[in-house]
Amino acid sequence: MSLRCDQTPEWPLLQAHFSNGASQQDLRESFAQDAQRFEHFSQSAPHVFADLSKNLWSRDTEALLLDMARHSGLEQHRDAMLGGQPINTTEGRAVLHTLLRRPAGLGLPGDESTMAADLVRVHATLDAMLAYADTVRADESITDVVNIGIGGSDLGPHMAVLALEEFRAPGKRFHFVSNVDGHELHTTLRTLRPENTLFLVASKTFTTAETMTNARSALAWFADNGGADVARHFAALTTNVDAAKTLGITTTFGFWDWVGGRYSLWSAIGLPIAIAIGSAGFRNLLAGAHAMDEHFRTAPLAQNLPVRLGLLDVWYRNFHGFTSRCIAPYHAALRRLPAYLQQLEMESNGKRVGLDGQPLPYATSPVLWGEPGTNGQHAFFQMLHQGTDVLPLELIAVRKPRR
Repeated sequence: MSLRCDQTPEWPLLQAHFSNGASQQDLRESFAQDAQRFEHFSQSAPHVFADLSKNLWSRDTEALLLDMARHSGLEQHRDAMLGGQPINTTEGRAVLHTLLRRPAGLGLPGDESTMAADLVRVHATLDAMLAYADTVRADESITDVVNIGIGGSDLGPHMAVLALEEFRAPGKRFHFVSNVDGHELHTTLRTLRPENTLFLVASKTFTTAETMTNARSALAWFADNGGADVARHFAALTTNVDAAKTLGITTTFGFWDWVGGRYSLWSAIGLPIAIAIGSAGFRNLLAGAHAMDEHFRTAPLAQNLPVRLGLLDVWYRNFHGFTSRCIAPYHAALRRLPAYLQQLEMESNGKRVGLDGQPLPYATSPVLWGEPGTNGQHAFFQMLHQGTDVLPLELIAVRKPRR
């Protein structure tokens, strides 16, 4: 039987550990006392190297956190999720975004009778979407692609298209519209021509108020400026095919109710990414994500990077009392990464009640914020270095920059 983290035997031990010296840890002393600190607290995972040695924890801290994770049933919850069990108890369904990244023909980690059919549907949709993406890439008359969405239908694709700028199709410009105030769409459209523009309307239900308002405005602009073929210049990323057809949109790519919005860039919502980097590039993106899924599934907890990062979050938020974490990517192409991570962590963990509906007596998520590092150095880093608050800072660099 799994326990809530604050109900494990390790929780009071962590409190005592923090009070008995961990709260006053000096990293200079920690490195002086442990010649292997960097080696212990750094590791490689698929396509990522992480140095966790500059954080305020010790081997004893991590050992207690790992035992807490085991008593909390982390491994069992992970396996249940990856196995297709309905771990979303609020809605009674599975959480299978990892299936979007799983290669066809590969064995399944859970109930094959249910997941196998889902995997077939995933790859049928993926193949159709990528074929369409390559057609758009080859169409020189389409110079601009406008993605209309909000939340996960905007943040993930926007982040990824910018991050993969180096691999983007020549002759194509990408625009992302999410704000319903009208100014963003107007500013985007004033430089475009209907005959050269493809609109992607991203809404699972095709009822999201902000997205549909902007979609109707785009359709009106298209008609008012001489646009003559809605079916060619609009595509919908939705499961509500009938609603799309009522607007004249006949090209649709769907996804499933077990895909949370913050994980949806791997689904048909990733169509702008696929147009930008091509079908081969998108499959490489999926392969990299699947490699990390397999690391999370198979690596022992003590060498499992997602687990170690998650436990560090628990330690900082609940014992040190740090309420926020700054994300500083040192690469201009990663400038939307902090915004994407905000939704990924804060929407996932920002809850005040447990699975039983009762208020939780501990903190669940820090506030994530940040900007590209170089610019931040001339803005908020002054406070990080010399202010009165301690704020965890996560520095992100590209291992092999092209420039």
